[in-house]
Amino acid sequence: MQRPSTTTTQALLKAALGRWRESLLVLACLGSATYPDASRAAESEASEASIQAAYLFNFARFTEWPANAFVTKTAPLNACLLGRREALANAMLSLNDRPVQGHPLRFFQPERADELKLCHLVFIAEADDRRRAQYLQMLASQPTLTVSDIDGFAQEGGMIRIMRVGTRLRFEINRAQTQKTGLKLAADLLNLATTIVEPESGASR
Repeated sequence: MQRPSTTTTQALLKAALGRWRESLLVLACLGSATYPDASRAAESEASEASIQAAYLFNFARFTEWPANAFVTKTAPLNACLLGRREALANAMLSLNDRPVQGHPLRFFQPERADELKLCHLVFIAEADDRRRAQYLQMLASQPTLTVSDIDGFAQEGGMIRIMRVGTRLRFEINRAQTQKTGLKLAADLLNLATTIVEPESGASR
């Protein structure tokens, strides 16, 4: 018999490859499992990381990048991770080479600041406020979709924050920031967001 965490991971990644609207809702439901036993903390972390990786995959599927963001029409779509998050890194690696709008998904962790220009999507797991602000400043002028699960991320200038609402994962979007960099989010993705953040006037919806 498979361990629960393995079964959940496979189900999540399978759902991520399905129809996008249905898969996001399925992911949210699968993310509602709770792990009251402390001995299952590692399973809980791996399960949540798999859900986050599947969300990232779907965010990429329903974001339109400017044509000049890719060297060629079939160049890789680079998904990056800033900060230490081993479980999420492992989950993202399992999605390597999956097709995203005609581009193979490629995951890597930048080791130098100049490598950030290669990233089309970045998950920022950096807990240090100053370093996180520096990353956002460096990425502010390029078409890179920035995602995190840190409180206040969308208000800080990040684009999408994944957050826990009750026992489920949801997300909020800073639409103004995506527009500034030339990114276009699918209307249905915007509709699925819990909140659309408008930094200058507070949050709407």
